[in-house]
Amino acid sequence: MLTSFWESVGEGLSQQWVERLFGPAFLFWAGGLVLWVGPANLPAAWKRLSALPVATQSAVLIGALLVLAGSSRLMEALRVPLLRLLEGYWPWPLSYLAVGVVAVRQKWVLRQRRRWSALMLKREEGALTWQERRELARLEAWRGSTPRDLEDLMPTRLGDILRAAETRPRQRYGLDAVLLWPRLWLLLPDHVREDLAAARAGLDRMVVAWGWGLLFAVWTLVWPWAWALALAWMGVAYALAVQAAQPFADLLVATFDTHRWLLYEALRWPLPAQSGEPEIAAGEALTRYIQRGMLDEPR
Repeated sequence: MLTSFWESVGEGLSQQWVERLFGPAFLFWAGGLVLWVGPANLPAAWKRLSALPVATQSAVLIGALLVLAGSSRLMEALRVPLLRLLEGYWPWPLSYLAVGVVAVRQKWVLRQRRRWSALMLKREEGALTWQERRELARLEAWRGSTPRDLEDLMPTRLGDILRAAETRPRQRYGLDAVLLWPRLWLLLPDHVREDLAAARAGLDRMVVAWGWGLLFAVWTLVWPWAWALALAWMGVAYALAVQAAQPFADLLVATFDTHRWLLYEALRWPLPAQSGEPEIAAGEALTRYIQRGMLDEPR
């Protein structure tokens, strides 16, 4: 997948200090502090802190800022493993669960596709109701962000969106997006790279927020119901991550749609004579050349 590439790109898009200090990390530590001290004891704790010497208060403040900054940076460094987890690349023994989840989702996808086919037939007959038109529009959008091949399905919706974007260039043009993306990135105009990086940064922020929600469950040690807050936090963050993944995936596919020729020109590779099967064969040959150094002609 492309997350390893974006790990390095994201380094240049670190958030400002205010967002770093008062984002999810602040909510995690502030929430934990409230649960540890107890809401009823907060006024007394604040009074004791205010009574400390100025030097001690300054040391406490600096220490808190260092903890916030350090923990934020550590969680950001974990965003790639967290994203892989949310996509459905689950480690053992959860990998066995992933197989079962994908099998169930494949059956659901087949039912959705049959429903889409039925609605398309009704549209050709001009017999769609208002509700069916809305359903068809929803299914059309869903199909665009779902892998075409059932074996490419992932255990999660977020995984499907990103996997669909990664497989589209191979299916349309014979180009392996994961392999060729770093090379295409170097050739893109600045404004395209900025849009892509901004979209990816939005996704990364939601992934990091989900990680903080997962970590919030540790406060169950001081308040048993902290797990409920953690689940709610994770649910909201995941929904926002799915929402943020869609524009990034759309931009990724659109980049191959409109700028793939830059790869052929930069690598001195013959341009495909026409779209369709000839271009897919040329793209597959180019992919083999980059992957294994094979100079065979397109088939």
